[in-house]
Amino acid sequence: MSINVGYFVRESVQNFRRNWVMSLGAVITIYLSLLLVGITGATGVIVNNIVESVEQKVTVQVFIKDGAASADVTGLQNTLASDALVKSIEYVSKDEALKRFKEQTMKESPEIVEQLEDNPLPASLDIELKDPRTVQQIVDKIKANPTFLKICDRPDDPEQSLRYGEKTVERLFALTNTVRVVMAAFIIMLAIVSLIFINNTIRLAIYARRKEIGIMRLVGASNWFIRTPFLLEGVFQALIGAALAIATLGVVRGALLPKFGATLKFLPVSIDAAASAQISLALVGSGMLIGLLGSALALRRYLKV
Repeated sequence: MSINVGYFVRESVQNFRRNWVMSLGAVITIYLSLLLVGITGATGVIVNNIVESVEQKVTVQVFIKDGAASADVTGLQNTLASDALVKSIEYVSKDEALKRFKEQTMKESPEIVEQLEDNPLPASLDIELKDPRTVQQIVDKIKANPTFLKICDRPDDPEQSLRYGEKTVERLFALTNTVRVVMAAFIIMLAIVSLIFINNTIRLAIYARRKEIGIMRLVGASNWFIRTPFLLEGVFQALIGAALAIATLGVVRGALLPKFGATLKFLPVSIDAAASAQISLALVGSGMLIGLLGSALALRRYLKV
């Protein structure tokens, strides 16, 4: 017997319209649940962007003594530049270091700049890493390099010629790891709660139509003939709820994020198009899955032989 897809689609739409009160309740439940999941997911993206921006500020500075041979400085710079962990390396001369110090200090403490009679700042190599979490590895390599011991500005205590935050870096990465784990756990927990909530709503909607299912069985309809329109109806409800949730998130993203971004200019409070598309696809996919599963589980009780 051939399967008439158009018949099942028409039946699903008609059932949706005939039982619009229960259908509307299911759509609203799916919409609110997916909206909460979407907001949490978008918040997770923003928090992750902020965490990454903070981690990217982790750099290593190698302070160089006055009069260090330029060949040694260039040699260490080339060695570090060729390291797979290093993204970029910049030589900052004494004059450039003093210029940057004045630019940073002049507005808040001009008296400090005015009292400078000569340049007390050392030249340095400023190192940016591809992955800030490898900072300790690159620091260990620098310490083990004999050229570093020749040119560092504190040969009596070479450790003092390196600046990378030491313990602050360890605490920063511990904190960012905790933030990521908490956000992931919260999203998973919210998704599970939403699944249970939506499933119960669909079960109630199908329970209200148990007599309709019983009559179809009495006239000899097969389980799949009865089940298919309900499954499609569950998918329709999920798609409408997901579309409403995505539209709401789009409005919030367009209306609120630019204002937050203008207020918090020092933080990357934004969601790019790729992340928005991923969140939208996740909501549509999870909504359809929940609609199908919820309908299938709820129908099992009434289709038992």
